[in-house]
Amino acid sequence: MKKLFITMALVLCAAAASAQVVAVAEEIVVEEQQPKRRGWAGYETNRFFDNWEITVAGGAQIMVFNGTLGKDDFGSSRFNHINWQADFSLTKWFHPVMGARLQIQGGQYQNDTAFGNQYMKDPYIFTHMDFMVNLSNWIGGERDDRVYYAVPFAGFGYHVSGFTDKFQRDWGYGTDHSFAFTAGLLNKFRVCPALDIELELKAWMLPSSNMPSILNSGTQKVAAAYSATIGLTYRFNRRGFKQASPYTAADVMAYQAAVADRDLALAAVQADNAELANDLAAANKAAKKAAAEAAAAKKAAEMAKWGPNPIPADQLDGNAYTDDIYLTSKGITFFNIGQTELSPKEKLRLDIIATQIKNAPKNKIYVIEGHADPQTGSKAVNTRLAEQRAKKVYDYLISKGVKAENLQYKGYSDTKSPFKTEQENRVTVIR
Repeated sequence: MKKLFITMALVLCAAAASAQVVAVAEEIVVEEQQPKRRGWAGYETNRFFDNWEITVAGGAQIMVFNGTLGKDDFGSSRFNHINWQADFSLTKWFHPVMGARLQIQGGQYQNDTAFGNQYMKDPYIFTHMDFMVNLSNWIGGERDDRVYYAVPFAGFGYHVSGFTDKFQRDWGYGTDHSFAFTAGLLNKFRVCPALDIELELKAWMLPSSNMPSILNSGTQKVAAAYSATIGLTYRFNRRGFKQASPYTAADVMAYQAAVADRDLALAAVQADNAELANDLAAANKAAKKAAAEAAAAKKAAEMAKWGPNPIPADQLDGNAYTDDIYLTSKGITFFNIGQTELSPKEKLRLDIIATQIKNAPKNKIYVIEGHADPQTGSKAVNTRLAEQRAKKVYDYLISKGVKAENLQYKGYSDTKSPFKTEQENRVTVIR
């Protein structure tokens, strides 16, 4: 018994170590390659701790020595040779199609002996490693909504029988050791993402020379056994598989080069746009300047058109005024009868006068004289009206930037008129 358990432990340790070495090597390959290596049919090789399954199953098995399950294989009814079997499996899927399984199965053979109707119940344990192929995923591709999976498998392992003390005491035989081959079909039914129900049909072969000689083994050199079991499988996370990138490293490099070229072209276009924007801003500035100059010229032309002709010297009061006392012929501002408000036309005239005064010598003082029509109104009213007109012109020129120290204003009564006609005396004169 001790030899049996030591042997089983060695087989399990060797299988686990082999799987770990393979998984570590695969992880190194995946990490070193950029981009990741593609798996079979476009899937990446998973990590060592991904896609594991554990299964517990039970069922029945039967052993024959001719391998045909025919009547000649049994000294009595076939059903008398059927006995129980239990399985424990640990499966690792490296890919949606490929996987490996470590299975420990045990049970009790029940066979005819040379003593007629006496049956030998021979306990056995078969530990084997199987290579699994998910035929459904291979043919139809991996699908999360698939319910049924057909998984054929084949494997090799270590078979031991007759190892219990009771068997050896009752039959007088020792423990039998041999290597055995196995193959079969695993039918998986997906209940939910974590659970499968499995129906496994399996056969295995081993040398009949290792079986007790009392059995009706005939002259056959190989004993064969068949089993059918039903089990429940739990699938550990991570359960799915990641599809590999459809692009190669050369594709990625070409794409990166194209992106770099695009960025350079975009930068060049942006630089051109910035230059065009600067040119457009300069053109807009020049256009605004030209428009301002044109508006100023138009305004000057309008003022020149609206301004009166120079007052003839014979129309002036010779005692009070001469030609050289006027700033310009536009130094005269006209008002409507009885009014002190400046019309738009007179404001244009005063805009030019304000510019002339600001450009004149700083110590020059200009006097704004207000007048009224002596033919209308009383003397007191005309005096007040003349002073208000002079003050109105004074305030307007101050608002246009003329300094107060360069201006004085005064209103005259109707006793002093600059012109001979009534309308022309409703004015202010700057001298």
